Amino acid sequence: MKRSLLVLSAAALLFGCSTDLEINAPYKDNAVVYGLLNMRDSIHFIKLNKAYLGSGDAFVYAQIPDSNEYREGDVTYAKIFRTVNGNRVDSFPLRDTIIGGREPGTFYGPDQRMYYFRGPSYTLPQSQVQVFLEQNSSYELAIDVRGKRISAVTPIVNDFSINAVAQSLDVPINLVTGAGGYGSFEFRWNSNLDGKRYEVSYRFNYSEIRGTDTLFKSITQPLGTRVSSNTASGSQAMSVILEGELFFATIRNVVPVDPTVTKRIFTGLDFLVSVANDDFHTFLTLSEPVSGIVEERPQFSNVENALGIFGSRYTKNVIGKKLNDPSVNELLNGPYTSQLNFCSAFNSGPPYGCN
Repeated sequence: MKRSLLVLSAAALLFGCSTDLEINAPYKDNAVVYGLLNMRDSIHFIKLNKAYLGSGDAFVYAQIPDSNEYREGDVTYAKIFRTVNGNRVDSFPLRDTIIGGREPGTFYGPDQRMYYFRGPSYTLPQSQVQVFLEQNSSYELAIDVRGKRISAVTPIVNDFSINAVAQSLDVPINLVTGAGGYGSFEFRWNSNLDGKRYEVSYRFNYSEIRGTDTLFKSITQPLGTRVSSNTASGSQAMSVILEGELFFATIRNVVPVDPTVTKRIFTGLDFLVSVANDDFHTFLTLSEPVSGIVEERPQFSNVENALGIFGSRYTKNVIGKKLNDPSVNELLNGPYTSQLNFCSAFNSGPPYGCN
């Protein structure tokens, strides 16, 4: 009996197997959706593509719009609904448009098809800032493509409060100590509803003078990422630290010594905060480089009947903070930056002014 089974198995292997290996599966329509709503934007864009697979070079297919763009007529219904407690209270048609200027890369260009909608304006109660999405609502995506309904829902990241010292342009930043050492500046804020991930950067702005020519420049550096433990309640105290010595060392490393530069005028320090909601935070986390032994990452999508991400983000900046006099003196005369010919636009005359 055992011998018969062995003979049958060998015969099956000999006559039942093929040396041809089929890598490509039968065609299946898979939509890919990317949409990140920001209530500061007056126009909101949604990217809709289809996944593709062919027997040739995938990079060649990527340069053909028909490979990963749906044809006109494939999309028969496209809307955004504003919802409150799960109930639809308003709707906005998603219109398609062709946007040019796409930079050369893996995928086709310079034109690409996008879908967009415009919402009414709102005024935030605390800051009186004009926005274009209602922060206490959710927004529902609904698209019918080739007879399939694609759907997703996202809350909107709320506005949040920045600490008064960090927010005020009248309070200068001190990055040195009285003993000739370096200090630090703490940028503080409180989280708010649906804001999960907070990424903070600073931007050092200056003008470069060469003869009669003036060139406006800036240096942007990350300060850190903080993750809220409770997006349903908010009001969590958060902060990042700007280290004084690292700040001056970074300027020295980025700005070259150039004898053709007459002077460089420091024009202000900005703090830039970008916020992601829960789903967008998860998507970003799973997209980050692998640092451990296990390299495989689970695939994440919050879109029904499609792949991708439909989430929300928010940006809030403090523009034009100045340095105090000891910090300006360090910028002009300190060991890291004394050869870079800086002066300060915030000081009218000597020893720190540019006149």
